[in-house]
Amino acid sequence: MAERVFAMPDLGEGLEEGDIVAWLVTEGDQISLNQPLVEVETAKATVEIPSPFAGKVTALHGDVGDSVPVGAPLVTFDVQTPVSDGAPERAGTTPVATTPAVRKLAKDLGVDLASVTGSGPGGRITSDDLHLASAASSALEGADVVGITAVRRDIARRLTEVATIPQVTTFRTVDCTMLDAFRRELDVSPLPVIVAALASTCGDHPLLNSAWRSDGIHMFHDVHVGVATDTDRGLMVPVVRTADALTIAELANEIRRLAEAARGGRLHADDVKGATISVSNTGSYGSEAGTPLLNPGNAVTLAIGVIGPRALVVEGAVVARSACTISLTFDHRVLDGAAVGRALSDLVDLLQDATRLRDLPR
Repeated sequence: MAERVFAMPDLGEGLEEGDIVAWLVTEGDQISLNQPLVEVETAKATVEIPSPFAGKVTALHGDVGDSVPVGAPLVTFDVQTPVSDGAPERAGTTPVATTPAVRKLAKDLGVDLASVTGSGPGGRITSDDLHLASAASSALEGADVVGITAVRRDIARRLTEVATIPQVTTFRTVDCTMLDAFRRELDVSPLPVIVAALASTCGDHPLLNSAWRSDGIHMFHDVHVGVATDTDRGLMVPVVRTADALTIAELANEIRRLAEAARGGRLHADDVKGATISVSNTGSYGSEAGTPLLNPGNAVTLAIGVIGPRALVVEGAVVARSACTISLTFDHRVLDGAAVGRALSDLVDLLQDATRLRDLPR
């Protein structure tokens, strides 16, 4: 039998690391090919990683809660039959001082790698070593240090991407009298009705449902709506696929299913990719209005403020009406202000018109 080191695999979608949730094997176990080894939480989902070998587990590299960068050692085996040449590290391979992901983390934390003693195999510097070094430095300044989860790191990475996009936010007030009556009639929250209205508006204004790419502006045929969802792990954006082909009742059920899966840590990889436009219900936590950031790869994010009584001018008189503010952030490379203004006016008109609301698929 020969020693083989299985490294944390690339889990896709630009992910750089995963957090160990549970080991499914122990040192000394004899395991079979494709037997589940470990449960890992990424910024996208919780997944089981199968074994690429049949053989004996001789070492587990990491404890529950540890963050393991892609390419770092995960499990060492005495191997009976390797699955494929070149995938695992070969016996006798020297551990490097650190990995590209750890180098990036060191830069983000402002930690000098030369000042850190590595606790990994062969003195390799791990992300835990960096967090400890950063905590020690912060402690001198009287600060409390909160560990950075995989979700939080992914949010930070995506927001850094967003910062490079020229984006603008525009606002409109919506008289929600008709919307409130319609959604109560259907016994749903306002959100699925607004998502249905947005998907319908994309049909007349296809640049809303598009993306800037190096080869041109891609206008997508189907409307896949990312719905920002607050969870204990951080902000997640599960995707309602083909929202333009669903009824309001189907949208309500799918939004509910995805929200429950996100909060329970049960989202699959397919649940969080492929959004073509995004919605953030900032009113769910009482915000009247906001300036939502773009979801990378989308040209538009719509934010819905809290619905409540407002003083509106109706036929020349000031009256109390149910209303909200909606905010639309757009990629200025894709859309100009006039085009956005026309699209947003159409959306507002739809939400305020009982006849047009009833024309939406229910």
